[in-house]
Amino acid sequence: MSKPTIGLIGFGTIGQYIYEHLKDELDFKFIYDVQAPKDETLAPLYVNTKEALEAKCAGGVQLVVECAIAKALVELTPLVLKHSDLLAFSVTAFADDSFHKQVEELCAQYDRRFYVPHGAILGLDGIGDAKDILESVTITTTKRPKNLGRTDTSRVVAYEGPTRGACKLFPRNVNVHAGIATAGLGFDKTKSKIVSDPASSGNHHEIEVLASGCKFKIEVESVPGAGVTGAYTPVSACSAIRRILLAKGIVTI
Repeated sequence: MSKPTIGLIGFGTIGQYIYEHLKDELDFKFIYDVQAPKDETLAPLYVNTKEALEAKCAGGVQLVVECAIAKALVELTPLVLKHSDLLAFSVTAFADDSFHKQVEELCAQYDRRFYVPHGAILGLDGIGDAKDILESVTITTTKRPKNLGRTDTSRVVAYEGPTRGACKLFPRNVNVHAGIATAGLGFDKTKSKIVSDPASSGNHHEIEVLASGCKFKIEVESVPGAGVTGAYTPVSACSAIRRILLAKGIVTI
């Protein structure tokens, strides 16, 4: 029996983890990145041009996973959605309404799905399910200064306001905020707070949701690695991919 087919855009912390943990379960058709993988055995999978990427997608890929940066997602989404479904982590790109509209139009045109994973947090499904009764959604993220590209020596509120503004200031750090905004009240009504704290023990996210008849609060903390990605994100990424491509029998959604 043939394995489900998949391609990767970006081969950093998340991309490498996905490949290492799913290579025996899935058929990887390509790895798109600006730099070739250090592992020379992966050279046959490597592509670095838009033309080569689209050719690989056209050759038959069920799912492409983007784990690069928002700029790459914006540039490559039209090429991918012609041929494949797409799961994307750099959803701060949705802070641009024109891109959001373009994705909706492409999905309708080609009968595709654009998946937004919960990534580093929990509760995205609950926010989406309650979309029609939501009254307020606030997310506070606390990270070490270096993980925000800052040099603060004491705790500082680096941003507080609509999520759209947070996405513009910290496009690589607030994809969880963008995911919550996309699932719920949108980028102008969802409230974001970004805290830079040298004493932070990791990437801490606190989500507070108030809706008609219910409310909930979720706290998640994940230790970052060498970059900005927390330890939980790659693990949840693999589970999301398994649900999309490999789920059988009883499936929790």
